[in-house]
Amino acid sequence: MARASLKSGIGLALSVVFLWLALRNVEWSGVGSAWRGARLDLLALGTALLAGSWFIAAIRWRVLLSGVAGLRIRDAFAFIMIGYLANTVLPLRLGDLARASLMGRRKNAGISRALGSLAIERLMDVLMLVALTLVLMRVLEIPAAIQAGLTGMVAAGLVGLVGLMVVSLNRKHLPRLTAFLAKVMPHRVADRVLTLLGNFSSGADVLHRPAGFLAVVALSAGVWLAAGAGTLAWVTAFHLDVPWYAGFFVLVMVNLGSAIPSSPGYVGVYHYLAMLALSLWTPDRNATLAYAIGTHALNMLANVGLGSFYLTREGVSLRSLRAEI
Repeated sequence: MARASLKSGIGLALSVVFLWLALRNVEWSGVGSAWRGARLDLLALGTALLAGSWFIAAIRWRVLLSGVAGLRIRDAFAFIMIGYLANTVLPLRLGDLARASLMGRRKNAGISRALGSLAIERLMDVLMLVALTLVLMRVLEIPAAIQAGLTGMVAAGLVGLVGLMVVSLNRKHLPRLTAFLAKVMPHRVADRVLTLLGNFSSGADVLHRPAGFLAVVALSAGVWLAAGAGTLAWVTAFHLDVPWYAGFFVLVMVNLGSAIPSSPGYVGVYHYLAMLALSLWTPDRNATLAYAIGTHALNMLANVGLGSFYLTREGVSLRSLRAEI
């Protein structure tokens, strides 16, 4: 409990710092003018494309859990949106645990298996983020600090992906591992560890089938392309004088920053990093702050709106959901 409170406190403090960095030296009259001039049709299009990226992510999750009976794409989408709602309103970014818990209990998938599929999702997203950045580097000089961070991300992503696939492919040898673990720890603990490892690694089963692997890669690319197109629509809506690839660079920056502890809803960190990315082409802080506040609000409204709808449909409350995880 004390550790959770400390992490929440650190996240809140960092959000305050980044929010101060975003709000300093702005003229609110200029921010308001940028809001009033924004194109509503492009804001709506950007939001629709963002929601489309979540739907593609639901299809990907369904592919990763292809062995789960009775799992429909709309169920996967519902659990994803509930997870995003949890990330938006609950501390410590509990969204992944929330949707893994719902998937495991409602569809009898096993929470550890659901978590294994989420690990694959995260690893694929890291690799897609790196691939997108490598493409951007051909038209844009990426700061050295970001390049260094990406090097670490791709190394960790590849190691994690290979590790899960190795365990999945060699699951038949797990009994031998059980015998070893039983010698160094209590038998009950060894069995528990082995069960969790087996269920967790089953999330990678689809990756050692060529068709399944290609489907996950293609869907992962679709997630990021849809999100990038949505970000580009938002940037265009605010009449910012930037090249076409600026929206994708903003997407990269705000997602790299997701590793930074923050308050629920990613307040402050999102705003500052979006403004920092756009500042490469647009020095007008009023306009970039208007973009950051407006798009963050649209993102949160979509998360809360869809998440609340599906939370009600599933007949659970945020309190009970948090208690489960």
